Amino acid sequence: MCGIFGYVGSPGASNTILTGLKRLEYRGYDSWGIAVKHNGSIDMTKQVGAIGDIDLSNKLNRACIGIGHTRWATHGGTTVNNAHPHIATDGSFVLAQNGIVENYQHLKAEFEKKGYSFVSETDTEVIVRLIEDTLKTTRDLTTAVREAFLTLTGRNTIIVLSADSDRIIAVRNGSPLVVGIGDDEFFFSSDTLSFADKTSSAVLLENHEMVKFDNGKLTFVNVMTGKAFDPQIQTLDHTTTTIDKEGYDHYMLKEIVEQRDTIREAVQYDESEFAPLVNAIHNAKSVYTVGAGTAGFAAGQIAYFLRTVASVNAVELKSYETLGFENHFAKGDVLIAVSQSGETADTIEAVEKAKSKGVAIASIVNMMGSSLIRLSDHAFLTRSGPEICVASTKAYTAQLSWGLVLAFASAGKFKDGVSVINRVSKQISGYFTDELFSRIKGIASGICSNEHFFVLGKGQHYYTALEGALKIKEITYKHVEGFAAGELKHGVIALIEKGTPVFVIVGDDEHRADMYTVAAEVKSRGAYVIGVADRTSTLFDDMIPSFPGGIADPAVKIIGFQLLSYFLGVALGNNVDKPRNLAKSVTVK
Repeated sequence: MCGIFGYVGSPGASNTILTGLKRLEYRGYDSWGIAVKHNGSIDMTKQVGAIGDIDLSNKLNRACIGIGHTRWATHGGTTVNNAHPHIATDGSFVLAQNGIVENYQHLKAEFEKKGYSFVSETDTEVIVRLIEDTLKTTRDLTTAVREAFLTLTGRNTIIVLSADSDRIIAVRNGSPLVVGIGDDEFFFSSDTLSFADKTSSAVLLENHEMVKFDNGKLTFVNVMTGKAFDPQIQTLDHTTTTIDKEGYDHYMLKEIVEQRDTIREAVQYDESEFAPLVNAIHNAKSVYTVGAGTAGFAAGQIAYFLRTVASVNAVELKSYETLGFENHFAKGDVLIAVSQSGETADTIEAVEKAKSKGVAIASIVNMMGSSLIRLSDHAFLTRSGPEICVASTKAYTAQLSWGLVLAFASAGKFKDGVSVINRVSKQISGYFTDELFSRIKGIASGICSNEHFFVLGKGQHYYTALEGALKIKEITYKHVEGFAAGELKHGVIALIEKGTPVFVIVGDDEHRADMYTVAAEVKSRGAYVIGVADRTSTLFDDMIPSFPGGIADPAVKIIGFQLLSYFLGVALGNNVDKPRNLAKSVTVK
């Protein structure tokens, strides 16, 4: 959830780090900081809030080496003191962390007994004191970092900058760490997007691996054994990593409109590339899909496609609630992991448990070089390009698109699946009109003073209802609940009162009549009924117009909710690209 960025190279390191941090903004953060080394000392600036232009001193501008960090608060509030990097008592090094030190309370108590003081509320500062304490016996920063790291429990990645030499040390466990290799410059980061404009050569570190820059060269070490190793340098395809609003007011609207292309790009695979996964699915006793948040709803929809299109026994799991299924994972099963970042901690943990039982792992993610890709036997990219808005839009529908084609391929109808997606992609291209935007703006204006909303869907639109509700929650901070329409008479209808906005998703499917009945029932209780449909109805007080999407209708109907969320958020004055409290890359549990 945090972002780490380090740089070694030319003078002006602080500006390079600032740019790198801005390219990490999409991960979500509430504070940030930069530290650089110059003439044997460390200069640091830390701030709360959005990354902006800062008045860098000449000393900072002349530095050739430094580290930076974006923080999403977990331990301690959003304050300058709690922002990273954190500095050693004697100023000899600074450290930034991505993760959670699960044994920090025990360690902190021990150090307080020894007389160490703490200036922040963070678990991160415990790592600083641990290294300081270890240095008393090792007298070597690299050794102290390694030994201290082995004392930590939890998923942690750290980066350390020394004051006495041009030295950066970084270690990975759980949270991502990549090293970009340029011409006489090196980048240390949480993901490759941060330096995609500088180099395409990178080393993707695995858990318990350490990288050290010292005396002008890089060294890679296995933390557990202390032995050096030669890394594999990969060439990454950064052709779709441009970060630009392209004239739109917000990234969110730009990324919603980009779905006219991204759902098609997600299935630009040959049938032969799907074949190994399809064979694994056919030979599996059980197939699971797993994800969290929006990706969790995509996982549920993919399981639905596999069941209905290909008659596959596919079961959806929430990545943070897999405990009851662990004893059922067996060799030969297949688990399909869904994530935008490929670094979702809950999902990675579920994958690791399944993998230990011999389960074949497939993944569909949007970030090349991510942890989930490296854990997968069958790895696929959505090819959506950077999704900068924290609330996912285009990645979600790209994952649905890919999942639908996988289902068709599993049914022996790969080309039919691709044809469906290509047709819908063309229809979406004509869907985004000024008339549509004006209509949804009008709906947003009419309901923006309401605090409670409900979204009802059935069949293929059960997950559309859940994701539609989540999108409005994320952007508007309103109370929105998504329900299966069948739950209405089993308790939900008690929540309906006069004027309550209720969204009724009427799909291009066999449940159309049932959804009209649902609309009539809530309308009779005074609800303000908003149809999300491709046909008008006298039961609707208002309507978000759509078009028939057939089996791909979930990728069609969700777009109306994305647009409504956007226009509602703008009307409310919210930061639609960076909603409060949210992080895109959830790298801690």
